[in-house]
Amino acid sequence: MIVIGGANDINKNETNTGLTHLKKFVDNSRNTNIMVMTAPHRHDLHRSCVNKEIVTYNRKLHKVVKTAGNVKIIQATLHRNDFTRHGMHLNILGKEKMAKLIGDSIKTPMARKKETPFILK
Repeated sequence: MIVIGGANDINKNETNTGLTHLKKFVDNSRNTNIMVMTAPHRHDLHRSCVNKEIVTYNRKLHKVVKTAGNVKIIQATLHRNDFTRHGMHLNILGKEKMAKLIGDSIKTPMARKKETPFILK
């Protein structure tokens, strides 16, 4: 399962709520491989606190899913030229780059945590 979220709700102080729901979803889906895309930078908001909040969200996202062995984070390495003229939505090149990132992540196997077996006497 691939989870891609945008940056719309991050500026409405919904960061912790979204991370809480994601954590619950991960906890309830232990037998499902989950890939989560980081939130992209907002290029339509110059010198805005929203982009600082996006950085904070992405950092917290790594902490929330760090302990789960079934979750892989896809780093959205997008640049300004991957977005439309107004800077909020992806253009064709940006969508192709996102698809390639997702495809490459699917091809590489997920690193599951090794569970140590216990011995019954």
